[in-house]
Amino acid sequence: MNLFTVSDIKIEQYGFVNTFKNQNFIISYLHPLNPYRSLVICYEVGLGKTYASACLAHVYLSYGYKVLYLSSSLNSISNFRNEYNKVITDSRLTSYEKNIDVKSFSKFYNSEKKNENNEEYGLVIVDEVHNLRELAIRYKTIKNKLDSMINSKILIVTATPMIDSHKELDSIINLTNEKTKIIFSENKISKDVKINYVGSNINGETLFLSRMKGKQLEDYYKSLKNKNDTVYTETRQASISWNDEFNPEIPLDEQSSKISRVIETLKDGELTVIFCFYVKRGIDFMAKVLEHFGYRKWDPLYNGKSYAVIDGRTSHKDVKEILKVFNSIANTNGKQIQVLIGSSVLSESITLYRIRHLHILSPFWNYGQVKQSIGRGVRIGSHDGLLDKTINVYLHAAYAEENFKGKDIDIWETAYRKKVEIDKKLDKLKIENKVENIVEKISVPEVDNNLVIKINEWVWDLRNCFEQNKFKISWCRVYKDKAIGYNIENNTKIIGNIPDYIKINTPLKNGYTVWRSCIDNKLRLSYIDEKVNKFTKRGKLLANVNINKIAKDLNCGESTSDIINTLKKENRYFDKQIEYDLQQY
Repeated sequence: MNLFTVSDIKIEQYGFVNTFKNQNFIISYLHPLNPYRSLVICYEVGLGKTYASACLAHVYLSYGYKVLYLSSSLNSISNFRNEYNKVITDSRLTSYEKNIDVKSFSKFYNSEKKNENNEEYGLVIVDEVHNLRELAIRYKTIKNKLDSMINSKILIVTATPMIDSHKELDSIINLTNEKTKIIFSENKISKDVKINYVGSNINGETLFLSRMKGKQLEDYYKSLKNKNDTVYTETRQASISWNDEFNPEIPLDEQSSKISRVIETLKDGELTVIFCFYVKRGIDFMAKVLEHFGYRKWDPLYNGKSYAVIDGRTSHKDVKEILKVFNSIANTNGKQIQVLIGSSVLSESITLYRIRHLHILSPFWNYGQVKQSIGRGVRIGSHDGLLDKTINVYLHAAYAEENFKGKDIDIWETAYRKKVEIDKKLDKLKIENKVENIVEKISVPEVDNNLVIKINEWVWDLRNCFEQNKFKISWCRVYKDKAIGYNIENNTKIIGNIPDYIKINTPLKNGYTVWRSCIDNKLRLSYIDEKVNKFTKRGKLLANVNINKIAKDLNCGESTSDIINTLKKENRYFDKQIEYDLQQY
């Protein structure tokens, strides 16, 4: 692809090794040497728009410009920093992070009121722009500032350009003073991950229904009498649970019809995520019910069924730790955290892997928030390693009468009508702003059955996963998140964790290990005790070790074969550093 108007500039010269064709279009179109001033990206959640933004930022930084990144949340700001560092690490580039200013919309707005925004920027990235229009005075102030930055190029990013009305896109386009190009993604995630909405068809949408009764129904009818509850906040909470406290003496389905149905869907070995935007009658009530059914709040020292909570009360440190454990390969079958409960904190700029069940307990007035929630767990590579790549989505709606009447259903119907109007507008815009030939055939590396291996329709490139020194000897520091997978059948490239069916053997702790390096195919011997450093871990060539000393330590014969046979019996010998089993795939 060469979309530059300057003929001697090509995307390849910047050294980005992990960008897709649609990401390269963004980098090319808004390049510093191209005449275009602005671009609006409307990509589905999980298709790499933040990574592309970080790549474009690096191009500007490499030309000596400063970059300003604006967003609505700390999660997004943290995510952008992480993606920029990932770009640098992936492509072995020099970091210019010190020349990136990151600010929330509120901070930028307050600085502008004080006339403190006097920096010159080559590129301004406005992320999650759909959240900017929430306050009219803030939007106007920031737009006026962007209009005055005539030497800056503007990248506008959103996964949900329209939430409540098809007219909302106008406010996004009007952030720039030119006819702005808008590019939309083709949803390639759905080819890998199947989204299955569970429930009954109610006026065109699939809802997971539950009928209220007992204490909950009494409280629900009581909430309907509150004339001050104009947006049904009290009623929506009543449709989740009857009060703040779970009572084990009362049947669960008489306290919460929705949570009773959630419990029915829990399956051992399958990860479940529950979104609820009410804390006491939603998140806390759900947690107490789980504990009643034998779950415990996640503790690293506990090996039984566990749940975890991420909401506004969870510290940033705990959020990172919970997500690290939940997304780990070791938790594929929920052995550490099976159920994750989250509030709105969990719905933007967070990635969740290998989810099989996703519940949304309280209805939204629009489908934009539904898309954001589902997008946490449906991304490129999000279900790698699973044989069944289906995610079951449950849009909960509680009702009070036999003819499916209730405020939940009314709210979902309102959201669905908005969705139909917005989809019509989006379809029209996609035709008007179509970019030809963005998706081209991916370039797949040659298979060598060593560091580049083919398993059915996948080619896995593991060359970036191993730390190497100048002598091309693999140390045993393994970067499993740097694997690159190429799906030959659907022309998809992913960057992420090594799938479960590929095993990388590394020296074991507390003793000797003999292992064959995947870099030079030679046997090496390592000794690791509690005080590990990379030099002892790297290992010496087996031909160069002190055989007599090793044999004495192992209490075996004084020959290489004796040492190997002894360690084989102890399962401390690996003839292959990389192993995979096609029978298990």
